Amino acid sequence: MTKKKPLFDPKALKFLTAVSSIEYSKPTLKMGALIASVFDASHGIVYVGEKASEFHGSSVNLTRHNLDNWNIIHPGLEVLEWALEELKKMSPENQSLAKIRFNPDHVHEEDGRVRVILPNSNGSRIELVLREGELIDQLRREIQLEHYDLAIIGGSQNKRHLAHSIIQYLPSSVFVLQKFNPRKHYKLLLLVDDSSATRKSVEYGALIAKKLGWPVRTLTVSKTKRFGEGYLGAADLAKSYFHKQGIEVEQFFLTGDPVTTFVNFAGDNHFIIMGASTLNPVKQFLFGSKPIKTLEQTDVPILIVR
Repeated sequence: MTKKKPLFDPKALKFLTAVSSIEYSKPTLKMGALIASVFDASHGIVYVGEKASEFHGSSVNLTRHNLDNWNIIHPGLEVLEWALEELKKMSPENQSLAKIRFNPDHVHEEDGRVRVILPNSNGSRIELVLREGELIDQLRREIQLEHYDLAIIGGSQNKRHLAHSIIQYLPSSVFVLQKFNPRKHYKLLLLVDDSSATRKSVEYGALIAKKLGWPVRTLTVSKTKRFGEGYLGAADLAKSYFHKQGIEVEQFFLTGDPVTTFVNFAGDNHFIIMGASTLNPVKQFLFGSKPIKTLEQTDVPILIVR
């Protein structure tokens, strides 16, 4: 059998982390930076503020006059400046990043949003963006404009709305940071079936496992006592891929309702990776999907791969 080419080049990937405030976004920013470093991906940071009310009806009109008071008129820029300084603290060894300075001369309006154009610095690969409007819509626009591969966002109390919105409308893989405890010893849990996204999920999982040293488990769930050739074949391919990467893997085969089984098995000490649904958006809205229902019912971090 010929060797299959990887589905992606890690160094060509672009990841986007959404931050909302200095007070609440540090865990999301930290995880975004960690995941970007795992994949050696370029890293965008986006702040989405409310239109008109937060920006005083400015429609992100960055004139030279208001740039003199940019940190007052545009509080989102203050959050982005904070994010840049936090990234420096997280990577003290990155001398290129340490040299980057944030000032109004780097702020430009383009493509319907504000972009902080940082000086070219070898090894930084960071974008800072300010948008205004509805969160999911603006994230979708930014992902489409810059062709991001993965969006990283924090959890939400309104989990049903969040789950439907991000999984249906964001055209990228999505990582939702829920109750992540950096002091907890997590296991990586890959949900393996015969869907088209499983192979890419496995490749993502292998990179994360190698970088973070987390134990790996795969879980295949059948609604009946019979596991079809597609499910068994996908599980074998996943196990083979991990072994070729020098990664040990535990395999589990359980029967029952897929989502209930996923959630119960994951408990509170797994980091879930699963493929996105192949259902069309209308069916997902009406009936839900495995990723939507899993995200609604679990509190652990979850990466949904497209």
